[in-house]
Amino acid sequence: MGRQYGIFARFTLSYDFTFLAILSMAFQKTAPDFSKIRCLINPLKKCSACRQNGVTERIASQAMITLYHKCRDQLLDENWLARLPVSLSFPFVRWCWQKARQKEPQYDCFAADMMQNQQLAESRLSGPDPAAEPTAHFLSQICETLSDDPDQKRVLARFGYLLGRYIYLSDALDDLEKDAKKHRFNPFLQRYTVSELKSVSYSPAVESIHGTIAELEKAFSLLNLNDWQPIAENIVYYGLKQSLQNILRKKEKIA
Repeated sequence: MGRQYGIFARFTLSYDFTFLAILSMAFQKTAPDFSKIRCLINPLKKCSACRQNGVTERIASQAMITLYHKCRDQLLDENWLARLPVSLSFPFVRWCWQKARQKEPQYDCFAADMMQNQQLAESRLSGPDPAAEPTAHFLSQICETLSDDPDQKRVLARFGYLLGRYIYLSDALDDLEKDAKKHRFNPFLQRYTVSELKSVSYSPAVESIHGTIAELEKAFSLLNLNDWQPIAENIVYYGLKQSLQNILRKKEKIA
């Protein structure tokens, strides 16, 4: 990301796009390059890096496009104080987006459609299932493009759909109290109050997310990720559940 979009772009990298890079490299016919590089935060320390021509560049562009659309959404939704950091960084983000969309025009269209559909779902005060649909459909489209094999493409589309659903619902659960306090949309608050959800240990949200993880694991078991299988298994079988538990533990501390 730093090579293409400048040193500050490196600080925007998320686990979501790291995982997407892993998935993408798993379906390449050539092996990636591994090397030791200086840590950006601590230049005295060397760390392992993995790079594959075409893949890492594409994922970096997609990450910057996604960041741009999220920043645009934040500029519309947040109060002026919350908008201030986004407003200050937006010229840089917009410059990155203009460069990235030339390389990934289809991804930019997918991302723009997702944001538009998300705004529509929220304006209709949708519940968890329809509210999660735009993100789920978006990741389904993206993951489907990672392989040329017809069978794997179908599985990837299903896997991406469920991964997008998991990400959206987990974020909604994590932001529950904050959204209620700021009177912002949250799909779980369309049927329940925060107090009602707390009284049942957030079970409607947790059960929905657990069901999504179970279906996601079934789809994942049909993927052939070659040498990347162990890393991906650790993320899917352990990381997703652990992330949910971290959200619930955080809520216990603030209860």
